[in-house]
Amino acid sequence: MKNLSLFFLLLNFSVVSGNWKEVNTPTNEDLNKIEIIDGNAFCGGKNGVLLKSTDQGNTWEEVVTSASGTITSILFVNSSVGFFSTSGGKIFKSTNGGTDWIEKPVHNGGINGIDFKDDLTGIAVGDNGNIFKTTDGGDNWADLGSQSIYMINDVAFINDTTAVAAGANGSYLFTINTGETWTYKSTNQTETYFAVEKKNNTTASIVGTNGSYTEFKEKNLSLDNIQKIDTEGDWLRDIHFIHLNDSTIKGAIAGYNNSFYIENNGWKKWDVDSVINFNGLHFFNDSIGLAAGSNGRIFKTTTGGVPASKIDVIKVRLSLYPNPAKNYLFIEGDFNKNKITIFNSLGQIVMHQTLTKNQIDISNIPNGNYYIQCISSTKIASGIFTKK
Repeated sequence: MKNLSLFFLLLNFSVVSGNWKEVNTPTNEDLNKIEIIDGNAFCGGKNGVLLKSTDQGNTWEEVVTSASGTITSILFVNSSVGFFSTSGGKIFKSTNGGTDWIEKPVHNGGINGIDFKDDLTGIAVGDNGNIFKTTDGGDNWADLGSQSIYMINDVAFINDTTAVAAGANGSYLFTINTGETWTYKSTNQTETYFAVEKKNNTTASIVGTNGSYTEFKEKNLSLDNIQKIDTEGDWLRDIHFIHLNDSTIKGAIAGYNNSFYIENNGWKKWDVDSVINFNGLHFFNDSIGLAAGSNGRIFKTTTGGVPASKIDVIKVRLSLYPNPAKNYLFIEGDFNKNKITIFNSLGQIVMHQTLTKNQIDISNIPNGNYYIQCISSTKIASGIFTKK
């Protein structure tokens, strides 16, 4: 059975002093990505929710657009011009700092990631391996066709000619001619890659399932060895790099399950406590950053995300039987009336309900491997099972 352990960045800001603080937002929708430009921040999520902050994330207001699907990525190329993509195959453009947004239909399937190398030239990637390119600042998008048999989740330019994209089943692609043609590669691994981020002009970093972290190097046009920077094989959802004044680079990774990684000459894991799944993060500078996730929750740090103190949450492994299971799955232990969530191998929620008599009816979910999580105020319990 595949190793489907999830990686949860869980932050309890009521007990941690001086590192992260939850801020109020006007939505309960799950939030996915954060973009920061100058002193402004934007955050997008399900059902077309777009939030904006003009005070470094202290307060947020909702921006009205015509978007209806999930906002999957946000990018500003300068203080005026920005873009966001949706699961409905549309790209929205703003030319006035995110106040108004114009809809650009691009694709019948989802658009999952977008990046620009300058004000005019950009790449968008999406479902079914489709890639799109614009050379006029996002007013028109050329369909380059399906370049992969798998979903592509994100893309990043690392310089004027080279860009890398990554997606499901260990797949990645690269271009060395500004997106005109693409080369498909496979790592022969089962990881799904969620985020690609430029580290410098020759390197992009990639994170995904099973605690995976790897780097694409332009010098050999391939990925380095895939590292498991989370020893439990949990999932990593987003990555951001801060370029410091002394020319060093500091990285931050967020995901699921009680962890947060800071890189500065190696990755260091920080465990903090709360009951929330984070999908995106972005920093204004070395100290001030934002993280966003489920149920419309956004958190802010002014200390670089490093906790001053923390209270441990007990983490236990669920005992599940039978495993593999066909119609019903039973959980051993005192979990009756707790909330359970089941995720598929792509990180999508397929079931969320209150546990009754320690059994779950799984007859309506497709065959495959799943991750299950049960959370209380003092305990995080998780496990892996196969539906046959």
